[in-house]
Amino acid sequence: MEYCVATFHSVHEALHFEKVLKETGLKLQLIPVPREISSSCGIAARFSPESRPEFEAAIAKHRLDVDSIHVLKEKPRKKNLLSFLDK
Repeated sequence: MEYCVATFHSVHEALHFEKVLKETGLKLQLIPVPREISSSCGIAARFSPESRPEFEAAIAKHRLDVDSIHVLKEKPRKKNLLSFLDK
């Protein structure tokens, strides 16, 4: 599954981005910046690729400061199984 991640130069910019875009009705989630991406701020905004045009339009309309937008593929999660033996 693919998803988009927007990165920011500061935590303040990330929080402002979240506030403004949630007020417009767009769905997003603030997450730690994925390891594959380098950023000066440790917070990123995750949203669906289908809504990317609306996000880009809102970013331009509200003049939001975004470092970059990336499209990533979700990795399958590994399940760890621990076995305990009674002695």
